[in-house]
Amino acid sequence: MKNTNVYNAEFRIGWMNASPDKYQRSILTINNQFPAPNIIVEQGDVINVTVINQSFEPTSIHWHGLLQQNQLHMDGVPGVTQCSILPNETFVYTLSTEAQSGTYWYHSHFAMQYGDGLKGILIIKDPHDPWKKFYQDEDIIQFSDWYHTPVYILLKPYLYPGELDPIPDTGLINGIGQFNCSLNQSCSYYRATIQIGTTKRFRIINTSVYARITLTIDQHQMRLIEVDGMYLDGNQYTRTLILNPGQRYSILVTADKNNSSQRYWIRATIHPFVDYNNNYNTSTQPNVAAILQYVQHTDENHSDIPSMDSFSNDQSIIDQSLINAQTFNDQSELIPMNNEKYRVPISDNIQTLFFHSQFQGQNPGGFYFNNETFTHPTNRTLLSVLLYDNSTELSWPTVTHIESNQIIDVIINNIDYAPHPFHIHGHHVWILAQGNTNDGYLNETILHNINYNTNNPVYRDTFIVNPFSYLVFRLQTNNPGLWMIHCHNDWHLQIGMALVLNESPQQIKDYYIKKNLINNVPYQCHTH
Repeated sequence: MKNTNVYNAEFRIGWMNASPDKYQRSILTINNQFPAPNIIVEQGDVINVTVINQSFEPTSIHWHGLLQQNQLHMDGVPGVTQCSILPNETFVYTLSTEAQSGTYWYHSHFAMQYGDGLKGILIIKDPHDPWKKFYQDEDIIQFSDWYHTPVYILLKPYLYPGELDPIPDTGLINGIGQFNCSLNQSCSYYRATIQIGTTKRFRIINTSVYARITLTIDQHQMRLIEVDGMYLDGNQYTRTLILNPGQRYSILVTADKNNSSQRYWIRATIHPFVDYNNNYNTSTQPNVAAILQYVQHTDENHSDIPSMDSFSNDQSIIDQSLINAQTFNDQSELIPMNNEKYRVPISDNIQTLFFHSQFQGQNPGGFYFNNETFTHPTNRTLLSVLLYDNSTELSWPTVTHIESNQIIDVIINNIDYAPHPFHIHGHHVWILAQGNTNDGYLNETILHNINYNTNNPVYRDTFIVNPFSYLVFRLQTNNPGLWMIHCHNDWHLQIGMALVLNESPQQIKDYYIKKNLINNVPYQCHTH
């Protein structure tokens, strides 16, 4: 049995000025670094991160995609699993990775801080990676939408009196954008090298607060091998890859020695944003680029950029991807690897939960699930109420009680003109059915008319529900906790687009008492 390695880091959170796309603004950073540090560990390692809040607002860190089994108070959701970390306070996150490997990320879950920079990448390497023999090297491509006005300033009028979702000005790839420059030598680009004749794994993460993107690499196929930390069968090759906020993919790219050029554009194109009048609005600069550089040896240095003439070569397939997304806003036909843990659970006794999601009210309005809207508790966390009070029921809007060892089909009806990317904490789920735009909603009566894919559905933690349509996912309740399901368009989370699954509350109480963990959960939160 291998010794447990411990990754130790100190994260000092504070503001600094920088111009990642040649436009200067203040950025919320970790250790004055932007992008924030990548955390790269091996499966089974323990991660210890001491967060020291040197900013003027409370904060918290969520570890997106980590199941947090038996460590619910590390999930990082203010008011749900922990008290916010106040200015000048310190909090230590201790995370186990024994059950997981793959591509993840971490970000603030307080207000919209990750839109101002408070986010980074988390990679858990698998010592038994079934794809390892297919690639020689790997790299990370982190895409982010980017606002020139700090998001915390935009948030105030958005919340009150209420206005349309603010559209990002542009985007960044690995913290570099091309807003205030021409495409020639005055721009900066992230340069990913690849040795000629080899295959490289790229881990691609969309860490945006709002933007959906199409990613392309000029003249290169992408072989999909991982989604949200789960292995795929590798039989899907694509020229265009759609990523919604919070989604992650791994792709394999080969540097063919017969290719005529030595450098190629990697392009992320921000999709237009639809409004309630069915108008599409675009970012000021929706195209963000990086460079794929062929090298003979890994230590070569290059500064040339691909031909400007080639910049429109792939425009037709990008345009087609943007058009297709008006009907279906997600990557389709993803098939998991033939692996026991990815198999869909089947039972004669499957529960069904319906959640109808829609915007209600005006000036300001909010998003509602089944006519309830979520607000983050401030004085006490839901976990504190569960552990210290006498009940296992939580009387808080949008909290739903479920029990262990159940199989539940969850139907989300999106009664809205925009697509919504949902993320579930504490679980991966099987996507059994996903309607196209305008396919309408499901109810008990017509549910049996829908074809469920129970043969080989994708198993993931972040998924899109198309406009005026539905999605069905299957959940196996094997991880007691208070698990949020929320829209990862972060503007929408701020106006209530979240619900909480109170999974096996008695088991949570018993575990925290038995393991003497209750002292890690304060009875009451101090407020800022």
